Order: sequence, then structure tokens, then C-alpha cells
Amino acid sequence: MNLFKSRPEIDRAERFWIFLLLVPGIPLLLFTVWLVYIFVGREAMASCPPDCQNADFRTADLAEFDLRGADLSSSNFAGKDLESYDLQGANLYFANLSRASLKGANLQIADLRGALLLNADLSQADLRGANLAGARLDKANLTGADLRGANLTAADFSGTNLRATLIDETTTFSPKWRVVWDIVNHSQSGRQLAGVDLSQADLAGVNLRAADLRGANLRLTNLAGADLTAAQLEGAILRQTILDERTQVDPKWWLVWQIVNQNQQGQELAAVDLSQANLTEVYLRGADLEGASLRQAILVDADLRQANLSGADLRQADLTEAALRGANLRGADLTGAILHGANLSQADLAGAILTGAQLNGAVLPKVGD
Repeated sequence: MNLFKSRPEIDRAERFWIFLLLVPGIPLLLFTVWLVYIFVGREAMASCPPDCQNADFRTADLAEFDLRGADLSSSNFAGKDLESYDLQGANLYFANLSRASLKGANLQIADLRGALLLNADLSQADLRGANLAGARLDKANLTGADLRGANLTAADFSGTNLRATLIDETTTFSPKWRVVWDIVNHSQSGRQLAGVDLSQADLAGVNLRAADLRGANLRLTNLAGADLTAAQLEGAILRQTILDERTQVDPKWWLVWQIVNQNQQGQELAAVDLSQANLTEVYLRGADLEGASLRQAILVDADLRQANLSGADLRQADLTEAALRGANLRGADLTGAILHGANLSQADLAGAILTGAQLNGAVLPKVGD
């Protein structure tokens, strides 16, 4: 008796069992998938809303969606048109709403903590009682938005349009942005803003006539079309400040702004008044500053190599770490100037006045230079 079947017989048996498994098995598998969809999948899909965490709504049709009070945390609405949409009480924690249109939207008591709202249009939006702590609102449009009772703690309003925005005593605003809001919404001359941080604020077209802006930080501040006539800008940071042909500012400070923001070698600045100007890290290599007034100017880390400073008034100027290699300082008045760590190698100091100058760590010209 042959205990071993031949290979063809085995193949036929395998095919038979495979046939028995597949013919009824495939329909059974499809039926099982359908049951899972009916009892599990469809219910899961139907759960959004209200449970829509991490969802991508950029191309979704939201016409039939009721998102009031929905959990939309970490969801993506970038560029989405949500104009006049009702999102009252929605959880938009860390949601991406950059470039979204939320004009006239209802966002009352919505949770927008950490949300990205860069370049978003929130004009006329109702944000009463909303929580925007830590939200990024860079260059967003909040014109006419209602922020009464809103929590804006640590929210970033860099370049944000706050015109006609409504706030009240219950609005939690950082002091910096509350000042910006006040400047934008209440025209007033002679403001006291010495030493105030107004960096990256949108102050286009505002009234800052005769304002005291001494030592103020105006880096990246938009002052296009603003009126700064007779404003005090001694020591103010004007690097990357935005001015245009409509900006009204005294000629002295317009020149300072140009010097700070235009890196040009060999500038002709003889006898100009730059006293008390903030010229930190300015590039004035080879500039002609003969007889210029730089009294109490801030020239920390300035590049003044080969500059002509003969007869210049540098009394009490701060030249800490300034590069003055090869500079002409003949007859310059450096009384009380701060020259800590300044490089004066090969500089011409003939006749210069250095009474009371602070020279700790300074590199002085060698005899014979």
C-alpha cells in the first residue's frame, strides 16, 4: 500500500481547499467589513462634530456642519472661508486658522489658546469672552472685532491691525499691546512713550506729533503715513522701522533712519547733527563725518573704520566695541566718551581731546602708527 500521494494529487487537494475557503470566505469578509462600518465606522465618522480633533477642514464642505461647541483642537482651517460662521464655544486649541476668513464670525467664549491666526481676517468678529492666550495673530486684521472680556494673555499682535477693535476693563491685554491699541484708536499729540517697547506694532497713519519716544524700541514698527512731527527720538531704535513718503518726521531723524537702515560706505555726513541718535551697529566705514555732532550718540559696535571724524563732537558718546581702525580723529572732542573695547589701532588722534574718556580694553594706536 502506497502511503505517499503523488505531487499532482496533493496540488489538486490544495486547490480544492483553497476554493472552499475563497468562494464563501470573500463574501463573508466583505459582510464583516460592512458590519464594522455600520456599527463602528459610521458612528465614528458621525461623531464629527462635535469630536473633530486633528481634522483637516481645508477642503471640507462645512455648509451642513454645526460646529458650535465642537472640539476642533489642533484642526487645520488654513485659508478656509469661515465668514460669518458660528463657532461659539468651539474648542480651537492650537488650531491652524492662518489666512482664514473669519470676518463677522461668532467666536464668543471660543477656546483659541495657542491658535495660529497669522494673516487671518477677523474683522467684525465677535470674540467676547474668547480665550486667545498665547495665540499668534501676526498681521491679522482685527478691525472692528469685539474683544470685550477676552483673554489675550501672551498673545502675539505683531503687525496686527487693531483699529476700531473693542476692548474693556475685563479684556486681559499685555501692557505693550494695550498701549498700541490706545495709540491706534485715540489720536493724541504729546504722548509720553519714553523707553516703551513698540516693536513690530502696526502704527501706520497714527498721530505721534510731539511724542516723547526717547529710547523707545521701534524695531520693525510700521510707521508708514504716521505723523511724528516734533517727536523726540533721541536714543530710539529705528532699525528696520517702516517709514514711507507719507511719514512726517523731522529731517534729523529721517537722516538717522536712513543711516541706520542703508549700509553705504563713504557717506557724506560732514557737519550733520546726529547728537543723541541711536546708531548701534551702524555701518559708516569711510564716511565723511568731519565736524559732525555725535554728542551722546550711541555708537556701540559701530563700523567707523577709515572714517573722517576730524573735529567731530563725540562728547559722552558711547563707542563701546566700536571699530575705529584707521579713523581720522584729529581734533575730535571725546570728552567723557565710552570707548570700552574699541579698536583705535592706526587711528589718528592728533589734537583729540580724551579728558575723562573711558578706555578700558580699548586698542590704542601704537607709537609710529
